Amino acid sequence: MLCLGQVSLGQAQSLKERFSYRGYFKDMRIVSFANDSNNTTQTLQQNLLHHRLNTRLQLDTSWQLGLELRNRAFYGEFMKYAPGYGDLLEQDPGLIDMSWSWINTGNFVAHTAIDRLCLNYSTNKWDIRLGRQRINWGQNIVWNPNDLFNVLNYADFDYEERPGSDAVKVQRYLKNNSSVQFAYKITEDFDDAVFAGMYRFNKKNYDFQVLAGKYNQDVALGFGWAGNIKNAGFKGESTFFQPLEDSLSQVVLTSISWDMSFSNGMYVLVSGLHNSNGTNDLNKLLTLSGSAGGQLDLKNLMPNKYSLFIQGSGAINPLVNASLASIIAVDLGGVFAMPTISISLKQNLDLSLVGQSFLGVVDDKVSALSNAVFVRFKWSY
Repeated sequence: MLCLGQVSLGQAQSLKERFSYRGYFKDMRIVSFANDSNNTTQTLQQNLLHHRLNTRLQLDTSWQLGLELRNRAFYGEFMKYAPGYGDLLEQDPGLIDMSWSWINTGNFVAHTAIDRLCLNYSTNKWDIRLGRQRINWGQNIVWNPNDLFNVLNYADFDYEERPGSDAVKVQRYLKNNSSVQFAYKITEDFDDAVFAGMYRFNKKNYDFQVLAGKYNQDVALGFGWAGNIKNAGFKGESTFFQPLEDSLSQVVLTSISWDMSFSNGMYVLVSGLHNSNGTNDLNKLLTLSGSAGGQLDLKNLMPNKYSLFIQGSGAINPLVNASLASIIAVDLGGVFAMPTISISLKQNLDLSLVGQSFLGVVDDKVSALSNAVFVRFKWSY
């Protein structure tokens, strides 16, 4: 992530030597299938052109300025059935509005968003950041109850960088790989503000963390760990939410994961999530999907109580990798499946074929709630 690291500078370094950039261009074709009220399958197509630019300017040995943005253009049949899509994209959840739909017509939307704008001060003992940034307090890969500042939507696979927050974060490095952090997500309305402190430490080859703070209108208390059981990774995190006004609507989210890489290149990940405030509405699973990158609510990472994630991936050959990930809403009988094939066409040019399917039991029959296919080319620079 940008705004990290410390570079030793000489007195004679020019602006060109202190400035760096990277990014990518993507072209993604999206075809979605869904049944209407007459049980007739509707096919909608959409194209997404996506440009990413990440820049960094090293001011001196301790100070660094980072700016990251993405430009996206959406067009196709889907836009005709999504009135107000450009207005939805333009909404910026941060303190400063840095999101613009500069073309917003019936079937074409062009949008720019700055999701990182951060001033970073870094030494051997301190790391201080001010501005729009990614504050990652989660331990797990899929569900992160400890991630108070930036909620990850696993189904939004096209947003590798993940959302940012307008915040200040102060980190103090201590002895024995321990540290103390404090972060404050600044908002116009104090009810929506998030601020918390976290202490990380290592004990018997495990990394532990404990945290406490305010999450919107709740008091949040959490803990997490990351370590190994023999050759397998073992991680977990849990957060308790106590509303400041309603003492009866407490929520506890707990996620545990196990992952392992094998000598033949196969990788397996299994994770479970418990949401004490889960619902029995199967249709709410559809809120996980979408290429617009909408953020989930941390207190509802999954809308149901018991969820299971299973993923297996491996290389078919040095240029082709295949993966199958699935999320099972155990108590609802719903399944989200995402098969992926990634192909390296040449240096810095990749092709990805991704499917997303939501299956559920409706009227005692297994039905496809929605399906989508994504074909994406990505060129990195």
